[in-house]
Amino acid sequence: MSSVNPEHVFTLLDRALRALRDDMGVRMEQASVDELRSSQRRLLSMVPDEGIRVTDLANEAGMTAQSLGEFARELERLGLVEFGRDANDGRVRLISLTPRGRRIEREGDAVIRAMEADWRARLGADDWDRMCAVLARIADGA
Repeated sequence: MSSVNPEHVFTLLDRALRALRDDMGVRMEQASVDELRSSQRRLLSMVPDEGIRVTDLANEAGMTAQSLGEFARELERLGLVEFGRDANDGRVRLISLTPRGRRIEREGDAVIRAMEADWRARLGADDWDRMCAVLARIADGA
């Protein structure tokens, strides 16, 4: 009998991600910042204070500019982002967070950081830090 877990890495990653997302969902609800989907929250977290070109944000998010534009228009409708023009090149569209969008992004980030601290304590600092380092290497294509 082998002691190797028969689950593939994708199954393990999926189950781990579901556990973290479920925990985050509960925490967001408790903190009254659950009005957004995780994909919307992720996009808000990717917008720097000075704004970002639509095409650059699309590339960073792994989306087409057209898809990102539609997605961002929903966030604009919610009053979380606004579109403007680059002061250096008026042809370039920028996405910026509104004050409300920045507040919601900060509140969500605080909940995520607290959740990560709890999981780090639960798993042990060494295991948590090692896991994060390995995931970063995988994400970077190592």
